Amino acid sequence: MPVAQQFAGYSLTFALACGLSLAATFLVRAAARRLGLVAKPRADRWHKRPTALFGGVGIFVAFIATYCLRHPGEISGDMLLLGCSGGMFLVGLLDDFVQLKPYAKLIGQIVFATVFTMFGMRLHWLRSVPLDQALTVFWLVGITNAINLLDNLDGLAGGVAAIAALYLVYFCHAASAPARAAITAAFAGSIVGFLFFNFNPASIFMGDCGSLFLGFFLGGVSLIDNQ
Repeated sequence: MPVAQQFAGYSLTFALACGLSLAATFLVRAAARRLGLVAKPRADRWHKRPTALFGGVGIFVAFIATYCLRHPGEISGDMLLLGCSGGMFLVGLLDDFVQLKPYAKLIGQIVFATVFTMFGMRLHWLRSVPLDQALTVFWLVGITNAINLLDNLDGLAGGVAAIAALYLVYFCHAASAPARAAITAAFAGSIVGFLFFNFNPASIFMGDCGSLFLGFFLGGVSLIDNQ
C-alpha cells in the first residue's frame, strides 16, 4: 500500500476517534454533573469549581468504538492488549468510585501485566524468559503509574499520552507495522477529543479509569506483534 494512502488511513482513524471522543466525553460530563459525580474544590487541589469526573469513560468508549469500526487487520496480540488495558480501566473505575488502597491498585496492575506477558508479549531484552517477563511486568507497571502520577494538572497526563501515542504512530509505521500504527492512531484520537474538555480550566477530569488505561495501553502497544 502506498505511504500516502497509509497515512490517509491513519488520519481518518484519528479523526473518527477524536470525533467520537468529543461526543462521548460531552455526554459523560453531562451525566456526571447531573448525578453529582464531581470533584469539589479543596484547599489541596488546583480547581476552583466543581468539576465532572470519569472522563476516562469517554476516552475508553471512543477508542473501543473506533477499533470496532476501523479494525486494523491482522495484528498479533491486539485483543490481549485490549483485554488487559480494559481490565486496568475497570480497576481505575472501581478506584474512582470507592478509592482503593494503593496496594490494591498495584496488585491489579501486576495481575494484568503478568497475564499480558504470559502470552509472549515481552520486551525480549533478556535471554532468560522468566527474567525478561519480570522486566516487562516492571515496564508495564512503571509506565502505567507514570501516567497516573502525571494526572495532577489540567491536560498534563492526556497531553503527554497523546504526544507519545502520535510519535508511536510514526515509529510503528517506520517499523513496517501499519496495523499497530492504526490502533495507536485510534488511541491518540480518543485522547485528543477528551483534551478539548480537559485543558485549563478543565471541565472534566479523566480519573484513574482514564490514566490507568492510558498508561497500560502505551506500555503494551509497543509489545504486540513483537513475539
